[in-house]
This record gives sequence, C-alpha cells and structure tokens, in this order.
Amino acid sequence: MLKATSMILAAAMALTPVAAAESLKEVTLKMDYDPALLTTEAGVETLVSQLESKARKLCSQRVPALGAIYVDADCSASLVKAAVQQIHADQASSVELAPTFQRLAAVDYALAN
Repeated sequence: MLKATSMILAAAMALTPVAAAESLKEVTLKMDYDPALLTTEAGVETLVSQLESKARKLCSQRVPALGAIYVDADCSASLVKAAVQQIHADQASSVELAPTFQRLAAVDYALAN
C-alpha cells in the first residue's frame, strides 16, 4: 500500500558562532510528511517533534574551540513556525486538521521573527 506524502520547505537565517565576525547563512528545512498525521493529536505531536528535531539539526553548528555544538534557537523556532504555517496553508482545505495543529498554526513562537 502506498501512502500519500507531502513535502514542506521552510527557510530561515542562522547566526553562525564565529568569534571574529558574526555571519548569517540561509538554512532550508525540507521534509516529507504524511498529511494523515495532521488529523490526530498524536500525529500532530509526532510531526511537530520531527520538525523541531530537523530544525535544531539544521540550525546547529560545531564550535571546535569549545568542543561543543551551538544551536541557534531563533533559527530553529523560525523554521518550525514557517513549516507549520506552510503545512496549514497547504492542507487546511484538504484534510480535517486536529485542533492542536490549528492552534499551532495561529500562534507565534516566542523566539520566531
């Protein structure tokens, strides 16, 4: 059985942690998802968790001098916000969206632009 999937593309600017000069790079979140996830609370939780995980990874950079990973929280939140809003715009007329997803699409994430 084949499952229908959709793709989301969202972009944000990430601040790179360069000590000498702060610079920006554009990051793009590209992910396939199953629109059926949008119809249940558990599905929404799964999808948003996947979006957040992918966004954190895209907005992260290794800082060798510190031996640590820097995560640009603003970048990550912006990507998730853009992805949720794009998914909502793409799917609102196609499937009956779970109330949680409706609320997420209407809410501005605190760290997002």
